[in-house]
Amino acid sequence: MFDHRHDIAFKNSIIVTLGGEEYRLKPTFQAIMDIEDRLGSIIALAVKASEGNMGLKEMTVIIWATMEQKINFEQVGNLLLSGGIVKISPTVRDLLTLCLVGLDGSENSTD
Repeated sequence: MFDHRHDIAFKNSIIVTLGGEEYRLKPTFQAIMDIEDRLGSIIALAVKASEGNMGLKEMTVIIWATMEQKINFEQVGNLLLSGGIVKISPTVRDLLTLCLVGLDGSENSTD
């Protein structure tokens, strides 16, 4: 089962539990560029997420791209699949919402 929460200490991130491990997800500039390179517009993806119309590939790319500590892309997909992709949908929706509403500017470095 997936669990996610917004991290109060890092208000622009979400903590998600995948396969019993916690991962911090943060929609950085680079993460958003990676997502858009692979999947297209963040806005269009947010609309799809709000309609509950996302597939495993899209969810895997979004989760993987926003991970602060990356694990293998295929491993992310397998974890999402084994936990049930419907259950990770709220996490993906919340990540895309963070992209749309903006970050507070404290950690927007492109280095």
